[in-house]
Formats: sequence, C-alpha cells, structure tokens
Amino acid sequence: MRRLYQNTGIDKRHTVINDYAKDPSGYTFYPKNAQLMPEPGLEARNDLFIRESNRLSEQAARALFSRLPSFDRTAITDLITVTCTGFSAPGFDFHLVNALGLRPDIRRYNIAFMGCYAGFPAMRLARDICVARPGAHVLIVAVELCSLHFQQKTDLDFIIANSLFADGAAAVLVGPTLDPSPAHGENGHGARLLLDSFTSRIIPGSEKDMAWKIGENAFDMRLSAYVPAFIEQNIRSIIDEILRASEASFDDIAIWAVHPGGRAILDRTAAALNIPPSALGHSYDVLREYGNMSSATIFFVLQRILSDSATGTVFATAFGPGLTVESGLFRKVV
Repeated sequence: MRRLYQNTGIDKRHTVINDYAKDPSGYTFYPKNAQLMPEPGLEARNDLFIRESNRLSEQAARALFSRLPSFDRTAITDLITVTCTGFSAPGFDFHLVNALGLRPDIRRYNIAFMGCYAGFPAMRLARDICVARPGAHVLIVAVELCSLHFQQKTDLDFIIANSLFADGAAAVLVGPTLDPSPAHGENGHGARLLLDSFTSRIIPGSEKDMAWKIGENAFDMRLSAYVPAFIEQNIRSIIDEILRASEASFDDIAIWAVHPGGRAILDRTAAALNIPPSALGHSYDVLREYGNMSSATIFFVLQRILSDSATGTVFATAFGPGLTVESGLFRKVV
C-alpha cells in the first residue's frame, strides 16, 4: 500500500466527505468507529452525491461567470451535465437552472456513466449544437464525486481506484460569440479554445480491463494494470487518424492535454509519442494536485493550458470504460 501510494504521482486530493482527520465521534458519513465499519450503503452515498453535486455544480458555474463579467447568462440555450458518480431526477441540471436564473426554455442533456472520457462527448455535443443552431451558447458542467465510492476491499482493482480517484467539478461555456477579452486574471487573459474536430476509438479486446458498475454498497470499479499498455499501443494511431481527417501533421501539435488517469498512463503516453514528459506538464500537475477526478479532470488540464502563454494546435485525449479513447484537436487563440 505504501509503495503504491508513493508511486501515484499524487500529492493531495479533495473529497466531499468531511470525516477525514476527525475523531470518530465526529463522523457524519462513516460509522462512529475507527474501523469505519460497516461501510455506508449505496443510498447514503448517493444522498451525499445529490447534496454536494448541487452545491459544487453551482459553485463551478458561478466561478466561470465571474470570469466573463460581460456575458449575459440568459443567452445560454443549452445545458449539458456530466457525471458517473451519482444519480437523481431531477438532477443538478435542474438545480442549476433555478439557482443561476437560466432561461426556463433551456434545453438540458445529461451525459451519465461514461467515465473519465465523458467530457469529450459533452464538448462534441456542444460544438454540434452551436454549428446546427447559430447563436446557441452551451454550458457544460461536470461533477464527479469519486471518493463516495471508496470501499475497504482487498481486490487490487479497488486498492488502485482508492489510490487514484478524487472529487472535482468544472464548468465550461461553448459558443460562437464569446467575448475574447474578459477581465484579466486566471481566465487566461482572453484565451480561448476552438473546438475543431473529435474522434472516438474503442480498443479491441479491452472491454474487461476497465469497467464501472453499480455494486451492493457503492459503484464498483474494475481497473486493470494493463490499461496503460493498451493506451501506449494505440495512442499514436489514434492521433494519426484525427490528424489525417484534419489535414494536419504530428509536428503541428504544439500543446498536449492528456487525461491524467494515472502516472503510468502519462509516462507511457510520452514514451509512445517520443515526446519529453515535460510536454505533458499540465497533466502531471493536475494529477499531483488533484488526482483523477474522472470526467472533470480534462477541464482542469485545459484550464491550465488557457492560463499559460503557449498558443497553437492542442491535442486532447481521455480514456475510460470500454476501453474507449476520446480525443479532440483544438486551437488555442488569444
């Protein structure tokens, strides 16, 4: 356990469970004993998801709007929510409409239970909406509370999942007429990403190596040690595929945004592409500071890309159950 955690490349993670570092008598989620047993059931975990997904989705959206002070949120025509760590109807999409005063005729979509790559279908859907309906603006909000599903099981899959996953939320605005010069600050001084193209690939023979299902007490993750090898073997051909469709070359890629599913994934991706690990610096930084936050993680990486000085073509990718690899070719402009 000690060696495993030391090699994750993670310094800290965040959780909505407030029992950690407290005396057992003060626990509100776990039973009031040092063994944390019996473990909370699925209902208790999902109830906490409902409360915290409402709070964090609103917090993330308000943080986004604070960086776009001139944007009129009533211009948002569509809302896409993303999660694989909890369920409710109505969900946090409904909460966002009421809490943020979004228009009552807003179109809502929920991308659920797709895992770490789900941010890409969300961005692709948002892009397609804007292309199909000129003038549309789409708000994407991803909330993943992975720590709710930590379990005391000795299977290697559960041990690995407990060492990697964490909680996080992100909000993104996609549209054709976004103000390119909002107030300076952490928004990247007006930097934007143009969503040029997307591709999706299912890696043959990998279905059993990453899976996510509802278990007796929580959601159960299967995470094989072979996942980094599958990605290493396939990532270059995936990149070549999207480059051919875009009539671009490998040398055109100036910025890399790889989902930090784990340190081995980043290490092997860099090796397979023959690029220095420093090229994946933003991904390593997000892994170190936040861990793997499932679908929300890629947005943390893209935010760092928007905040630095580099511009040019961005290759972004994430991996999830299936084993599915979703990728996009973007352009960062200022």
